[in-house]
Amino acid sequence: MEWFTNVEALAEQIRSWGVFGIVGSIALNIVISVAGVLPSIFLSGANAVVYGLVGGFFVSLTGEVLGAAAAFLLYRSGLRKVKGIERLERFSWIASIQQSSRIRKCVAIALLRMNPLIPSGVVNLGAAIGKMRFADFLLSTLVGKIPSMIFETFVGHDLVYLSENRYRLLFSLLAGLLVFLLFRKKEKSRISR
Repeated sequence: MEWFTNVEALAEQIRSWGVFGIVGSIALNIVISVAGVLPSIFLSGANAVVYGLVGGFFVSLTGEVLGAAAAFLLYRSGLRKVKGIERLERFSWIASIQQSSRIRKCVAIALLRMNPLIPSGVVNLGAAIGKMRFADFLLSTLVGKIPSMIFETFVGHDLVYLSENRYRLLFSLLAGLLVFLLFRKKEKSRISR
């Protein structure tokens, strides 16, 4: 499993798949999304190394959106079979999601997707529990994943080519930190109310 967290080794693995590299990378992204706990930044970086920044971005974005869709559908069908799932609705954050308007749910998913530090599995599960429409979930995921995929693509790529792109990597990491701090500040102010 070491090759999975090593961008260069993962890029070599994808290259070894030849013409099936794109399909294999998208399939890996789906597995990552369904698992819900594996980071995708290494795969995004490997895609950027193999297919270039633009091509890698689109391969990663496609894999992320398809993976989120698969996870959402699997989680939702699995949740129907879980006894006592209605007890989860007693949690305030789930109740607030349930009572939100359709637009507000979409905006929430898109904003959560923009933060690359929030695990996708949590967002997928929350949306599946929240009785969100699949089409709304898919569109919100696509919109929200674009900025985080740009971040992951650049960071993963620039880690491999650190000597050539150290300033861009530093800028990307600072921008990611700023997004994280903005989300954290907003969350703290919401909790203190």
